[in-house]
Amino acid sequence: MNYPSLASIADQGPDASAVALRLGVAALLGSLVGWERSRSDKPADTRTMLLVSTGSAAFMLLGLRVLYDLRTVDQASGVILQADPTRVLSYLISGIGFLGGGAILHSKKVVRGMTTAATIWCTAALGAACGFGEFVLAGVLFAIVSGSLWGGWLWAWHTGKYETNGYDDTHRVRDTLGADNAD
Repeated sequence: MNYPSLASIADQGPDASAVALRLGVAALLGSLVGWERSRSDKPADTRTMLLVSTGSAAFMLLGLRVLYDLRTVDQASGVILQADPTRVLSYLISGIGFLGGGAILHSKKVVRGMTTAATIWCTAALGAACGFGEFVLAGVLFAIVSGSLWGGWLWAWHTGKYETNGYDDTHRVRDTLGADNAD
């Protein structure tokens, strides 16, 4: 499949169907990543990851829109304007880092929430990739993130170390990687 280049998008601007597709794919991938977090009873769940991914895609689309608008002004007036849509990425990374930092808890020599924080960060990258129309990058990143999150569960199920509570759908993994499913 041949994707449009950044230069061609800057010349034309993303149309409504491209915007809908990019936001939709970002929402889908983000919610699938969040589903594992909700199954693990983590506070950053399906809605959080969906919002992070879709918001990241929207910011990238806004960056592309600004680039398109500036290019249109540049061509109409002959004035040289410089725009760098990658600046959106840099601010997105730092903002999401702040959000992820809030998910990390430190208490009595125990640090929790590192996986959740890293998942928030990767989900933002999924959304940014979708916003740029880089669906192959988003797909590969989704496979890596999903594999890292679900790998422990699948291995525990395969080896018989997966436990369920008879009253509800809660579960835990016993001693899969040396400790009980600590985030």
